[in-house]
Amino acid sequence: MKKNILYIGLVALALQSCDYLDREPLDSISKDKFFSTAGADGLQQYCNNLYPKLIKGHGDPQSYNFGMMEEDFKSDNIYTWEYNSISFGLHVAPTGAKDTEWNWENIRACNDFLANYEQSQASEAEKHRFAGEILFLKTLDYFNKVKTYGDVPWYDKVVNPGDEDLYKARDPRTLVADNMLRDIDQAIEWLPMKSKVDVTRISKDAALALKARFCLFEGTWRRYHKIEGDTKFLQEAYNAAGELMKSEYGYSLFQGSTPSQAYHELFIQSDYANNPEIILSKAYDPSLGKGNNLSRQIGVGETPLGVSKDCIDDYLCAETGLPVTLCNCPGHTTHTGLLAELNNRDPRLLQTVCSPEAGEHTYYLKGHPANIANIVNTGAGGSSSTGYSIAKFYNAAEHLAAHHQGTLDAPVFRFGEILLIRAEAAAELGTISQTDLDATVNKLRERVGFNHKLTMSPAVDPKLEAEYPNVSANNATLIREIRRERRVELFGEGYRFDDLRRWACGKRLDASVAPRMGMIPDAKLYSPENITAMQNVLGTNSKGELDIYSKRVDTQARFEDPKNYLFAIPTNEISINPNLTQNTGW
Repeated sequence: MKKNILYIGLVALALQSCDYLDREPLDSISKDKFFSTAGADGLQQYCNNLYPKLIKGHGDPQSYNFGMMEEDFKSDNIYTWEYNSISFGLHVAPTGAKDTEWNWENIRACNDFLANYEQSQASEAEKHRFAGEILFLKTLDYFNKVKTYGDVPWYDKVVNPGDEDLYKARDPRTLVADNMLRDIDQAIEWLPMKSKVDVTRISKDAALALKARFCLFEGTWRRYHKIEGDTKFLQEAYNAAGELMKSEYGYSLFQGSTPSQAYHELFIQSDYANNPEIILSKAYDPSLGKGNNLSRQIGVGETPLGVSKDCIDDYLCAETGLPVTLCNCPGHTTHTGLLAELNNRDPRLLQTVCSPEAGEHTYYLKGHPANIANIVNTGAGGSSSTGYSIAKFYNAAEHLAAHHQGTLDAPVFRFGEILLIRAEAAAELGTISQTDLDATVNKLRERVGFNHKLTMSPAVDPKLEAEYPNVSANNATLIREIRRERRVELFGEGYRFDDLRRWACGKRLDASVAPRMGMIPDAKLYSPENITAMQNVLGTNSKGELDIYSKRVDTQARFEDPKNYLFAIPTNEISINPNLTQNTGW
């Protein structure tokens, strides 16, 4: 059952082609005939065609991208050797809509289904189930559009050539978000709870998770970008997350073989059907020509990437539970070497980053320090752009010579994220209690054996104050700590760029505010010649941290406020439709 979504229905593919509404080909079934004769299988096949277009996971099968991890390349979490143009604020307005979110094919297909599915011969329950899937997919597509552009046109019906709505202006995001909330609520009502067999199928649970994610984004965007209506969406996020936390849904955190590997093991599974944490996954199977390349690309290092020093510094000290800016432990507050820096931290650090020390957390480094993007050649491991090699999503069994043999399924929605949404929404609403923290953030810490609880009055970390300067609530310190937890727990899953934008903290991407630094080269691990080579190519700052881009990139990273909080509408679309206006700064 795991791989059902990998089979795309040929009937649905034909029905969603660009011309089927304009003419009736002699060799295919017409739209009206399809819906009037379709049973549940036909409706399911229609939905199946939209799954791979909107549920991205680890990227398209047989592709060379990193999927959800690639979204973190735009942020301050992961630095690629060749700089990311969006992270650097160097991207330009696209000319056409191809390969952008300004593509309305999927919305049109959703609206077409919703206008016609009642003609089906399926039962009412079956019709509602697949209409619920379509409403989920439509909400997901609109969520991507609102995150990208802000105001977008809202379409509730199929638009055909010649219709005036082809040339409508953008609707306010407030109207669009209200309509999205209405649609996802209807999906929740119609969809069945998650099947214990097929976690790759959209369910009521997945719709609740999407609602929680979307409403947290919208609520905090409005709060920190000064738009009315923030509390309503924060409350909806809190409620949706709370619904999924009820015992009847049956979710819990995956515990793994041991706390020292539980977090890492969560992300290297080829089937999530029996995993209590996964709400919705995307399946991959190389035996069907549907493999991914993720573990191979991480381990082999053909596209070098690495964790930023700034991200590493957000992991708490395991001895004291304090930020490393405050703990005064050897190797933490004062650097004494790479191993001392990485050890005795929140256990998720060494399940996310490879250690150059032999042992269970060395992963593909095999006890050697990382190659710094092939500047040095110091061992069997792949290259890193920062010296902090990524272990998350790395499965040693898939460190292969052949491409696209990856079997890892992608966790599209998981319970760990839901716990963080619940905690953040409660903190922003000002209703959070220690009971809430114990049921959310502290559960995530317990999973990995990190026995220092987050309390209602955490220590003030100057680093987080500088990172998130615009939090003004009475519980600002707690809100910042929940953001730390989110960065640590969701690293590499593609949320950080959106988080910085919704919190109005985009200046974290500006090199003048947050320079892009890597590790401090360790004389115990690298030879003097290796260290000199690194310093010649990269340079270092006053602390001795590698300066990843300054010597290699002519233009340093910048973030223009408000321009870079949103993206540009393709210029050709504005030329075609004079009612469209461009986003500020573009």
